[in-house]
Parts: sequence; C-alpha cells; structure tokens
Amino acid sequence: MAQVLVRNIPDETLNVYRERAKRNGISLEQEIRNLLEKNRPYTPEERVAVSEYFLARTKPSPALTLDEIREGLE
Repeated sequence: MAQVLVRNIPDETLNVYRERAKRNGISLEQEIRNLLEKNRPYTPEERVAVSEYFLARTKPSPALTLDEIREGLE
C-alpha cells in the first residue's frame, strides 16, 4: 500500500480531524484514510452509472418550439 507525507497542514485543520477521530473512536491516520476514500474521484464507469441512475428517475421535459425559445430570449 502507498504512503503519503503531507506537510504544512494548518494546526486548526489538523485539530478538527483529531477531534473527529476521537469522537469516532479511531486514530487520526484512519480518519484521514476514511476522508480520502470518501472523497476520491469517481471512475469513468461510476460517472456513467450515476448519470444513468439520475436520468432514469427524471421525467423528460417537453421540447420547446423555436417560437418558445425565441420568446425566452427576448
């Protein structure tokens, strides 16, 4: 497994994560691992899946006519 060293973290920021780790009953290191995992970017496959999920749950809006589009631009 990879390791990362992060320098120059503001004390206030680190204290927030220390307190959160303490409340969760875990180490600071585990809290930061959880944070990184929770906020990792979606893979292309996950992006497609999320898009399809929301598209399947939304109603298509009626198409606008050219006159309606022009009216909206005025």
